[in-house]
Amino acid sequence: MDKVLIGQWQVDFSSGVCARLNHTDSSVKGETHRLEPKTCQLLKYLAQHPGQLVTKEQVSAKVWPGAYASDETIARTISRLRTSLGDDPKNPQYIETVPKRGYMLVADVSSIAPPLPTRPANMQSQLWRRYWQIATSILLVSLLSYGLRVSLFNDEPPAKNLLSRADDYYHQIRLADNEMAISLYQQHITLHPDSGAAYAGLANSLVQKALRWSGTQDNKGLTLTGKVAADALADEASQQQLLRARTLAEKALALQPDSATTLKALGFVLSAQGDYNEAIAVYQQALQADPQAWQVQLNIGELYQATGNMPQALLAYEAAFNAMSERYHQQEVQIRPWIADIGSMLGDHYLNATDWQTAESWYRRVISFAPLHEQATLGLARVLHATGDTAGALQLCQQLNQRLQKDYQCQAVISG
Repeated sequence: MDKVLIGQWQVDFSSGVCARLNHTDSSVKGETHRLEPKTCQLLKYLAQHPGQLVTKEQVSAKVWPGAYASDETIARTISRLRTSLGDDPKNPQYIETVPKRGYMLVADVSSIAPPLPTRPANMQSQLWRRYWQIATSILLVSLLSYGLRVSLFNDEPPAKNLLSRADDYYHQIRLADNEMAISLYQQHITLHPDSGAAYAGLANSLVQKALRWSGTQDNKGLTLTGKVAADALADEASQQQLLRARTLAEKALALQPDSATTLKALGFVLSAQGDYNEAIAVYQQALQADPQAWQVQLNIGELYQATGNMPQALLAYEAAFNAMSERYHQQEVQIRPWIADIGSMLGDHYLNATDWQTAESWYRRVISFAPLHEQATLGLARVLHATGDTAGALQLCQQLNQRLQKDYQCQAVISG
């Protein structure tokens, strides 16, 4: 399958060239792109499984064999592919994201049997000679430009890249990614010992490690406040880790006292140590510095909820969702693992309160950008059933079963 038609694009996987064949806008009809090698391999793998969920683990094994591809790496490659195909992630015509699981090629795919028309041999030979002349010139200019760029800017970009990559890894909520974040934060601190953001990031990673990957198996699914209530962080190893995290967070705050990032890190440590009132006060300072700090809104929402202030918790969660929506395109890798679950959680709250209209609104907001989010889809099905549209509810559940290869007992689920 070297040449295929995917939606409006004719793709030659042997060369990586994709050409748009049909479009209502004549200005883009006939445009061509040459895909990067990994982008091309990813599209080919998706095209081999049209309409099927392809997990991140499968993508990593097939497109990066023998290497580790993080969620960040896969997401960036998907983003480049969408750009090449002119696809909108909020209204996908080609690649649909299945939150926390993988991706699905939703466009029609068909093989191209006849070869493309070729030019006469003498013309083709001339074109090839001209091509190599231009390619050689471009390569020389690129090498000279790269050498100049490295000599002029040798320190700053790598350091910035380390911090950005560390932040992306930290937000993936997996042990391997968290360990990678710790290593990158430490490297950044070595290069920039006065970086408050790096000390804050390292503190956050250590708290997250203690919260998610320490203690007994029985406590694995608990939230931060759930772990504190269960004394799951009372063991000596966790306490030592939290003490180190507090030292790092206090150093970060000393370096950048008015930063939402450093204030958030200290609030996170205080929360894990059970000092909720002090943590809330620090989080409030952080929100004064940056009202759109969605991580702070999420954390303070959990503390409000744990201390019985549910109205304030809902306001914080909704503010977090709105801030994530605003910053999604700038922080997609960090926000993607969180936003759909937060919106769905809000939908669940209003569903349990039998506020059908508000619950439906939240579920539909989630499904608008994460069409196959399981919790939101099933929640919406329950709302539809509760408001008299049982046929629509069953259809939603059955479509979820079919597309994600699930086995939900739909009648029982929508009635639950």
